[in-house]
Amino acid sequence: MFVTDKFVYIQMQKTGCSHIALLLSSLFEGEQIGKHDPATPEQISRKLRFISSVRNPWDWYLSLWTYGVQGQGGLHDRLTHKHYRKGLRSFHRAPLDKLIFLMDEVRKDTQPWAEVYQDGQDVALFRRWLQMVHTPDNAVWLGEGYDSSGLSGVCGFMTYRYLYLCCQTRQNVALTRNIKNIAALEEYDRTHCYIDYFIHQETLEDHLCTILQDLGSLEESERDLIYSMQKTNTSRRPLKITDYYDQASIELVRERDALLIHKFSYQAPDIQN
Repeated sequence: MFVTDKFVYIQMQKTGCSHIALLLSSLFEGEQIGKHDPATPEQISRKLRFISSVRNPWDWYLSLWTYGVQGQGGLHDRLTHKHYRKGLRSFHRAPLDKLIFLMDEVRKDTQPWAEVYQDGQDVALFRRWLQMVHTPDNAVWLGEGYDSSGLSGVCGFMTYRYLYLCCQTRQNVALTRNIKNIAALEEYDRTHCYIDYFIHQETLEDHLCTILQDLGSLEESERDLIYSMQKTNTSRRPLKITDYYDQASIELVRERDALLIHKFSYQAPDIQN
């Protein structure tokens, strides 16, 4: 997150968050603390404004996969490697949790995951990866608390990341484990989302300028910087989004990430054109 004395930017993965944080650090005095971390209860209780960023879920998953095809990203690393050292690190502090982690790592079959990251032009591999990511039994391999949250049967991984970063799921695991349908999920979001402003990745510069103008003055030179700075950590995509999706994969995301799609009015790729 990027923290100033007036606002906090919560960095959602694959939404241009590194680029946004770099822009904000060029415009404001602040501190980069970690990266993909939710606000603390203490920060939420203070009179700060909170900003985060989102992305069309269909494009979001494709970006995450193509980034993994490039050998990049924490998710790709977790799925394609076993991490025994992480389980042994500080074992004495939480031996039971670490033992469970190590047993899971022993069980993890990395080969199927490595296979679906082999070729960024193979649309069948993307669709297989997408199905694997959305299989609730695989949530334990995706990490980030997805499995223990109890939400893997209710929503997709991108929606979970949104809920973790923007809706205080870390403090409310007892509540999230009781969520069984989309209606309950939407009610949880309405009650616990603490974000004041969302930047849509698709119109990043426009949204960021509008938000900063609302938070205070925005000089012309600052606006020019926002529109001119080159983006970072982008995924290379050899084909159009409509090449990667078929109707079945479109419907899979529509069902699993309904919360994000409804809340932010996102549209599916038009594969008819």
